[in-house]
Amino acid sequence: MTDIILGMGEVGETLFDLLIDRKIDCVGIDLDKAKCKNFSENGIIENPEYLHVCLPGELVKFTDVVIEWIKKIKNIQVVIIHSTVKPGTTKIIQEKVSTPVLFSPVRGVHKRFLDDIKKYTKFISFDGTKIDLKIKKDLENRFEKVDWMSTTKTAELAKILVDTTYYGWLINYAQITKMICEKENVDFDEMWKFADEIHENLGNRPKMFPGIIGGHCVIPNLDLIEYENLDIIKKINQMYEKFKK
Repeated sequence: MTDIILGMGEVGETLFDLLIDRKIDCVGIDLDKAKCKNFSENGIIENPEYLHVCLPGELVKFTDVVIEWIKKIKNIQVVIIHSTVKPGTTKIIQEKVSTPVLFSPVRGVHKRFLDDIKKYTKFISFDGTKIDLKIKKDLENRFEKVDWMSTTKTAELAKILVDTTYYGWLINYAQITKMICEKENVDFDEMWKFADEIHENLGNRPKMFPGIIGGHCVIPNLDLIEYENLDIIKKINQMYEKFKK
């Protein structure tokens, strides 16, 4: 049986390496042919079992592309979306195909992605009434530490609100305190020493580095959820960027 990775960017390539490490036969597919792995020119995949979707969640017509590939790969048994997507995306796809569609967001820092994926519990979600016990066992063989969420929307929101956006808020607060320290001619690091022991004992006073939020996670992910208040993160980041110039 073969697992298929659709999208061989940072997430897809890391997932491919993880599954190979777990002794799972894998095929990697990407628009960039140089990134494809074990994928023949004729496009025939022997005994396809799991389709792991690792395409960018902000991709135009993401749902259409995924549905097209589900229908294109004959006899695929399970689809798992690992991409960060707009809440409700997985359910929309499930409503248009008969194959079980699961959602399982990734966690980790890209420079140590493989180690982080091995370390963290893999949260998986499904909107059906019951998931087959074989699928559960298969996923445990692939990810070792597995926990289940009750709906795909819960997991979709968790990725955006509890991971990247929360991280953005923390950086925002560091940005604000840095700007205040600069205005009041106070040493930022010295001031934050006041929180060291509190954080050591309670774990709720993290000192973050007040850098400009860049990359392709925190700010872009805000566009996947339509709540005006989250735009404050962008505004504070823009304000800090101007402050640093």
